Amino acid sequence: METIEASGIIGMIGLAALAANFIIGICIWSSVSYQLPFSLTFLQLHKITGYSAAISILIHIVLIPLDPKSEFSWTDLLLPAWTQHQPLANTFGSVAFYLLGLVVISSYFKDQLKNTLWRTLHYLSYFAVVPLILHSIITDPKLEDRPIDWLDAEKLFVIVCCLVILSVSFFRFKQRKKAN
Repeated sequence: METIEASGIIGMIGLAALAANFIIGICIWSSVSYQLPFSLTFLQLHKITGYSAAISILIHIVLIPLDPKSEFSWTDLLLPAWTQHQPLANTFGSVAFYLLGLVVISSYFKDQLKNTLWRTLHYLSYFAVVPLILHSIITDPKLEDRPIDWLDAEKLFVIVCCLVILSVSFFRFKQRKKAN
């Protein structure tokens, strides 16, 4: 297996963990009371899926320059707008990564932050969804700049995860409007 292929698979694992994280976050927000296995609380499961998504996404990113076929340098990861392959898709991915990074870091320091600041930073996850979805859908996983294959199993998996995240986000904001 090529490094770039492993990176893509790990990126899909991160996306799936993020979709699960959004679902669990909505369960916490809506005060769902359901007994989880292994004596986990929804908050603990939310942390597990959140950190799993963050670690997977970080590994996904770090693996890319390790594959010589990718022609990515380490600086391309920070400023991907000038990459040789798919600069727009990679820029969307970076924007999503930076926004999600703020959410993860603020969650780690939640106890030291004021609740209103933490909550505002946590809402960035909803804004990170747009570039994340664009990155996930328009990226050619082999970096060969091929057109999107809408019937590819990996792309369909990505689309399903993206639809789950969008649906949960829409539900969240629709319910919030009803509450106000």
